[in-house]
Amino acid sequence: MNGLIFEALKRTLKARGVTYRELAERMGVSEPTVKRIFHERNCKLDRLMEICTAAGVELENVLGSMNRGPGPVNHIAPGIERRLAGRPALLFIFVMLSEKFTPEGIMRSQGLSEASMFLYLRDLEELGLIALGRGLTARLQVETPIQWNFEGPLRPLFEMTNKNFIGWAITHIEKEATFVSFSRRMRPETAEMVRREAEELAERAKLLAHHDQHTTPEDGLTGYKFTFAFGATPFPAIMPIGPHPRDAGAQPAAPAKGRRPLPA
Repeated sequence: MNGLIFEALKRTLKARGVTYRELAERMGVSEPTVKRIFHERNCKLDRLMEICTAAGVELENVLGSMNRGPGPVNHIAPGIERRLAGRPALLFIFVMLSEKFTPEGIMRSQGLSEASMFLYLRDLEELGLIALGRGLTARLQVETPIQWNFEGPLRPLFEMTNKNFIGWAITHIEKEATFVSFSRRMRPETAEMVRREAEELAERAKLLAHHDQHTTPEDGLTGYKFTFAFGATPFPAIMPIGPHPRDAGAQPAAPAKGRRPLPA
């Protein structure tokens, strides 16, 4: 049991960006002492509560999340993805359910009637993705998190949602969203460092969200979207120039071999 508690504590510390050194400073002990406690995975209850206080989390919440780690990703059968590709609204309902929205929460955010919500849930049940309960309750039949096939039939829909989100973010800068876009020249080694840091930030955001979803009532949660793209700029694809209008004999330049437009 103690091992599970400390695994949950480590996830909490990582989600909150708290290092062993910072935890030690808050507790008034040395960093080696904290490392030893986590290595041995054993301490008295009062010390455990002291760690939780320093980490800014309730022991009850840590105990409740012991067996609810993010876990391995899961996939949807290709046949089901093809059927969802023809029903965008049904796909979006299922995505929201997989993100821990309740049917009532989806109804409120989308302005749906109970009849529409029930019909969507029944369609998802027929696909084997959920099990309907009493009233408007549903239990996922697929373990989360889900890894979607972005090269499969759902790709146009995910491209559309990302384009819609980016368009919305651009028009809501400094109010409800953050949008940053720039191009710079740098060494490949620097770019790789930036890429790793972005992936670490995304993982931390996922851990924070996972923690919130298991410790906060639904009416205290708000859906947020994180979209990040970084790579060698395919200028011919995203900033096409072409020959000068008066250069009658020139042929349009072909895109660089092996490159294609980046998905939105």
